[in-house]
Amino acid sequence: MLYKILDQRDYEVFLKNLIADYELIGPKKKDGGVHDFTRIKDFSEIDTDYKRTILPPAKKILFPSVEKLIDYKVGDKIEFKPAIESSEKILFGVSAWDINGMNFMDKVFTTDYVDENYISKRRKLIVIGMDASPSETNFSMSMGSEYAKEGFDLYITKIKSGYFIKVATAPGNQILGKYSGAEDATVESFKEYDKYMDSYKKKFKLLPDIKSFYYDFEMIYEKEDFWKQIAKDCYSCGSCNLVCPTCFCFNVKDEIELNLKEGTRTREWNSCMMPEYGLVAGGHNFRPGKENRLQQRYRCKLKTFYDKFGAYSCVGCGRCIEACLAKINIAEDMNSVKKQLISN
Repeated sequence: MLYKILDQRDYEVFLKNLIADYELIGPKKKDGGVHDFTRIKDFSEIDTDYKRTILPPAKKILFPSVEKLIDYKVGDKIEFKPAIESSEKILFGVSAWDINGMNFMDKVFTTDYVDENYISKRRKLIVIGMDASPSETNFSMSMGSEYAKEGFDLYITKIKSGYFIKVATAPGNQILGKYSGAEDATVESFKEYDKYMDSYKKKFKLLPDIKSFYYDFEMIYEKEDFWKQIAKDCYSCGSCNLVCPTCFCFNVKDEIELNLKEGTRTREWNSCMMPEYGLVAGGHNFRPGKENRLQQRYRCKLKTFYDKFGAYSCVGCGRCIEACLAKINIAEDMNSVKKQLISN
């Protein structure tokens, strides 16, 4: 890891150069004050003073909601042509928790099977992270996701004297050297960075207790009354899945032309909270009740992948809390598990 420093002028020059030479995806304020990561064509469009975006930026790029997988032709034999589309992009201004969400998705799509559609995009994505202020529903500090240790090429922190930059990869070092006048970080800039991090950690106010959840969850897993209580208002709409940076379930669909000779296969996001998700041939449903589905969602986010990857699949971004029409709050429910066990 290298450490560099940019002053305000060099920072602006750096970004203007990147915008000119790359497809740069960055945070932009939309109507109503909502921020979204979109193609940036001018430096004035960038607004890094955001706390939340509705959709996680890396997931939008690497695992789009609808994606063509193959084209095929039906004749004497069936011919398949993979539809792998990718181009070099820069993802700029992404937060630590969203980088950690992307790191999880990297594992999912490369561990047991390498998904070429995902990895082809990932290989061509340059990631420039930047510290962001947490929203009131953000609990990433409890999940250990408030700080990014990997998954980025450059990571920028605004300090008093300029911009403190962590250089993690050769491509990151290359673009920083080519497009800016970055200098080596000084002792003073390191002190400023440490001071900033102290104040940054104090911004996180929502701090659910995750420490004993791994074992507490199993102790309460069979208590149907508890799960029915916390799931009673759930609409089974799937909003929590749609905004989550680490939900990866998808459905596969074939669409054939009217000539019955050509077709495409696509995948689209699916939701484990939808009643149809566990439905199989014959009409049996493995998760018929909304309490079953919420129970499984919490297992997936807070236990299953801790066993597999040594890390939670929930990064604590808080998007699901904001998106939920029934105001189901995963952070509150984590604490409720503990309280339920104590009360019994």
